Amino acid sequence: MNQSQQRTREQTEEFLQRFFGTGNRVWPNLDPAYQHAGRTLPFVEAFRRGDDAPIVLPRTYPDRDWFVMYVIARDTADAAKTADLIRSFAGPTYIAYDPLRGLRPAPLAPDDPVEKAILDFFGPRVTFRLDTGKTRQHRTNLAEALQLMQRTVASRPPRLWRLAKPMGRLLAEFDASLSAGGDSASLDALEQLAAGGGITATNLANLHIKRLDRLGRSADVLAFPGLLDIVRQNPPAPVREAILNAVYSVALEEPLTENDLTAAKSKLVESGRVVPDLIPSDASGYGPQAMTVLLLAVGIRQDLTTLQRLATSVEASGRVDKIPSLVWDHVTELLPTVQPTEVTTAPVPEPQEILAERTAEASTGRHEPVVSWSSLLSSIAAGHADGKAALEDRTWMVWQSPATDDAALAEFLDGLQDHEADRVWSAVGAFIDAVGYDAPAGQTAHAFIRNALTFDRFGPGDLAVLQALTEIALRAAPAEAEYRELLEEIGSERSRWVAAERAAVALDFVDRLFLAACPSNEARSNLAYALLEPLWLHQQRLNEADLAFAQRLSQELGIDFEWESPSGEGSEDDSSSAIPPLTLLLYSLDEAVLARCREEIERLAPAVKVTTASDRVGTPQLRQKARTADAIVLATRCAKHAATGFIDQHAATEHIGYANGSGSASLLRAAVDELRAAAAAS
Repeated sequence: MNQSQQRTREQTEEFLQRFFGTGNRVWPNLDPAYQHAGRTLPFVEAFRRGDDAPIVLPRTYPDRDWFVMYVIARDTADAAKTADLIRSFAGPTYIAYDPLRGLRPAPLAPDDPVEKAILDFFGPRVTFRLDTGKTRQHRTNLAEALQLMQRTVASRPPRLWRLAKPMGRLLAEFDASLSAGGDSASLDALEQLAAGGGITATNLANLHIKRLDRLGRSADVLAFPGLLDIVRQNPPAPVREAILNAVYSVALEEPLTENDLTAAKSKLVESGRVVPDLIPSDASGYGPQAMTVLLLAVGIRQDLTTLQRLATSVEASGRVDKIPSLVWDHVTELLPTVQPTEVTTAPVPEPQEILAERTAEASTGRHEPVVSWSSLLSSIAAGHADGKAALEDRTWMVWQSPATDDAALAEFLDGLQDHEADRVWSAVGAFIDAVGYDAPAGQTAHAFIRNALTFDRFGPGDLAVLQALTEIALRAAPAEAEYRELLEEIGSERSRWVAAERAAVALDFVDRLFLAACPSNEARSNLAYALLEPLWLHQQRLNEADLAFAQRLSQELGIDFEWESPSGEGSEDDSSSAIPPLTLLLYSLDEAVLARCREEIERLAPAVKVTTASDRVGTPQLRQKARTADAIVLATRCAKHAATGFIDQHAATEHIGYANGSGSASLLRAAVDELRAAAAAS
C-alpha cells in the first residue's frame, strides 16, 4: 500500500469514527462487540471497498425515535443519477419525500456532529437524507432495498455511468421547463448546470433570477447575493425585466394602488438603487410593471430626454392603458406634449418566402432579419447568432402569436434535418409562452411533439414541456385523423416514461384527454388505458392524491380498473381526510384545471376551504385571498408576474408551493403536500 492509499484509508476511518460517534447510536463508536453491529457492517464494508456505487450509512438519533439513511453520491455530477437509483430501488414505498420537488440532496446542518462529518468529508449537495416513516418494518425494508442497490451497482461491469447533457440542451431544458410550469424540473436543470461547469457564475445567477421572477418571488430577487454586481455587468433583457418587476412588486404596487405618488417615489428611491443601471436603450419589449418602474425612476432623475424616449415607446406599442394612470399622468406633466416618433420597420416576410430563400442564404451567407416567428425558427435552425440573441432578449414578445402562421411553421419544423431540428428545440419554451392559453397553434405544437419523440426527450423537464405542447395541440380542436395521429404518437413511447414515480405526469395527460374535445372515443380510450395501466399495476406505490385522481379519471373515461381506496399510508392521521380546517388558495390561468382540483381537494379533505384565482394582475379580491390563505399553490405555466408576485407579496403564510406542471394532477399533488405541511406546523 503506497502513502496515498494509506492516507486515504486513514481519512476514511477517521470519518467513520466521527459519523458513528456523538449523535449516532446505530453502532456506537464502531464497537465490534456491539450486538447489532451486523446490521450496519455491510454498509461500512461497501464504503471501505470503494465500490462504484453510492455510499449508504444509517443513523439513529439518541434523543428521539428517528431513523434515517444517508445516501451519498460520489460527486455532485452523480447526484441526479443517485436520485434515480434511490427511486428505482426504494421508491415512494419505503421513503418519505416531497413528490412535488422530487428527491434532491438535503441541506446538512453544520452544527450537527454527524452531518458536519459528512460535510467535511464529502462536501455539500451530494447527500440524500432518507426518512423511512413510522414503522420498524419500513426501516428493515429500506435497509434491504439500499443494500440491493449497492450490490447491483457494484456488480456491474466497470463503465462510465455518468452521462452529462450538453450545456446547450440543459439551457433549453431550463427555459422550456419554466415556460411549461415545471418548478422542480427547472431547478434540476439549474443544479446540473452548476455541477457540470462550463457556465460562468454570472450567467448562472442570471438563470436563478429568471426562475425567481417566474415564481413571483420578488423579495428573493432583490435579496439575491451580489445583485449590484450582476446589474453592472449588463445582464440580458429578461434578467433586467425580472429585477424591475421585483422592484415594482416590493416598492410600487401598494402605494400606486392607494394612489399615493409621493409614497411611490419615496419607496422607489429606497428600494430601487439598482434601477439606474437597468435603464435600457430599447424598452419596447418590456412589460407594464417594468416600464412603470422605468418611467417613474427616469422622471425622478429629471432625465427628460430618456423619459421622452420611453414614453414614445409606450405610445408606439399601444400599451398606455397598461401603465397606472397615476404614473402616466405624471409623465405627461413632465412632458406636456408626448409625441410618438415615426416608427418604421422592415416588411415582415411571409413564411413561404423565408422557406424559399433558405437555400440562397446558405450559399451567400446572408439571412433575413429576425422579425417574426418564421425568421426566428429559420435563423435558429441555421445556427445564426441573431436567432439565439432574439431568444435571449425575448424580442418575440412584441410579435404576432405563432398561431397566425401555424400551418407554415409546422411545415417548416417537419422539413428540418436532424441537426437543424435539434437546434430549433431551444425555441420551444418561447413558443409555449407566446401561445399562452389564448390562441393555440396546434399544428406547430404537434410538430414540436414529433421533435421531442424523435430525439427521446423524456427527462422531467421534457415531460412537462410535452404535456404543455399536448394541451396546446388538443385545445386547437384537431380533426379526427390528426387527433388519432397525435394520441398514437404519444402512446407509442409510453413505456419510456410512464411509471409510479411519474404518476402526476401521466395523470396530467389523461386529464387533458378528458377536458379536450374528442373526435375519436376509441383513440382517447386507447391512450388513456395505456397511460393508466402501469399506474394501476403499481397502485400500492402511488400516494393518496395520485391514487384518488387516477380512480376519478378511470370512472370519467369508462376504463374498468379496480383501484384501492385512496386512504393515507399508515394510520388514519396520515389521510388527507384528517387535515384540519384550513384555507387553501389555488392559482392557475387554466380555469378548468382549477375547478377539477378544487373538487378533488374538497372530496379528499372535507374540512379544507378552497379558494381559486386566475387573475392576470393584482386585484383587491386576490389580495384578500392571499392574506387569508393558510396554504397557497401556484401553477406558473403562462402565469403573469403581476399576479404571482402580487400573491407572494401579500401572502401571510410561509406554505407556498408550486405545481410541477400545468395539469390537474400536478396541482392536486402540490396542494395536498402544502396542506399537510401547513397542518403539521399549526
